[in-house]
Amino acid sequence: MDMQSWYARQQARLAYRRGCTLARQGNHQSAVSVLSKAVAAHPDITVVYIARGLSHRALGDLDSAHQDFVAAIDCGHNPANAYFQRGYLFHEQGHTNEALSNWRRAIAANPNHADAHYQLGLAQYETGDFPAALASFNQVLDINPNWAKAYLKRGHVRQKQGDLDGAMADWQLAVLNDASLAGLVPTVAKPDGLAPIKDLLQQSLHPVEVNVKKRGKTLEISLKRQVGEGVSYFTLPNQIRDLLLPLELSEVTRFILIGYVGNVRGPEWEKSYDLYKDQPCPPTHWPTALAALVTFPPLGLTALLYASQVQRFYRQGQYPDALRASKTVRRLSLVGTGAMCLLASLPLGYTAIESIQNEPSPPVRTARAIDYDFIQ
Repeated sequence: MDMQSWYARQQARLAYRRGCTLARQGNHQSAVSVLSKAVAAHPDITVVYIARGLSHRALGDLDSAHQDFVAAIDCGHNPANAYFQRGYLFHEQGHTNEALSNWRRAIAANPNHADAHYQLGLAQYETGDFPAALASFNQVLDINPNWAKAYLKRGHVRQKQGDLDGAMADWQLAVLNDASLAGLVPTVAKPDGLAPIKDLLQQSLHPVEVNVKKRGKTLEISLKRQVGEGVSYFTLPNQIRDLLLPLELSEVTRFILIGYVGNVRGPEWEKSYDLYKDQPCPPTHWPTALAALVTFPPLGLTALLYASQVQRFYRQGQYPDALRASKTVRRLSLVGTGAMCLLASLPLGYTAIESIQNEPSPPVRTARAIDYDFIQ
């Protein structure tokens, strides 16, 4: 390489750096002029074409930008970024298929082109191809595990697929990597745990419309009847109580019944009730627990502990806990008795097997020899 060629390359490199600086400053018109001086002698002409194409795009000269990206691709040296930028240009013009094609070519030229995977994922998400979008964002995060926006977008994809837990985990990672994304994380309501209660009441009280809310340990049950539909608010509380008691709602001790009629804004009935009113104390099963202590002490001790808690829970107004403790005593006692019977049967079974093995063998009768000579 002669001195003149070396000098020309150095000047082209300097022009490229100056052009990129002008572009970062927003002076794209001057950037285009300076970058044009670097085209002839720069050793990596691809990056010059791409930089000038980006400035053309910023100026709104999309045809010139497209020509620069095509020229960068035709150079044949590292065309992945040129395909990516041309795809982005097509995307801005609304040519989705062309954009997808160019981003796929960018990935084919460089499988680790994270930007191409990311833009491909965004386009797939917009078109509703959620499995493909998920795969694209997975590729992005395999290449760059700290890309916060990729976590954010993958969370959106998982939300669309019904994977709420996965979506919330991705959104959390997005915010941890970039706190400024907190405002972009959607507020998603958790699954309504009162839905089964509402469905049960709605099925029993049809055609009255039922709505259920929970406030602390109080269940707020709103009923809306139409004009002409009769509702007995004197017998209804007992009916609701009979429906709720088998559910053993340990976190609920009272319920409020609010009744509405038609389009009238104010309620026609509103009263609070004790959910476990007049319910007797569940059995403590002391004899059963003591029997379990004798037959199988490990479970018997646990059964006695639960038996001692039944009345304490009941006096504290924790009827569901008292009921569960009572049932637990019963179950532990049955399990302990069964375990003891099993253990007791093992030696008996072993003795029976030994006695069978020691039983003398029955005599074997041998056939009597026949004297054929005598017969003859």
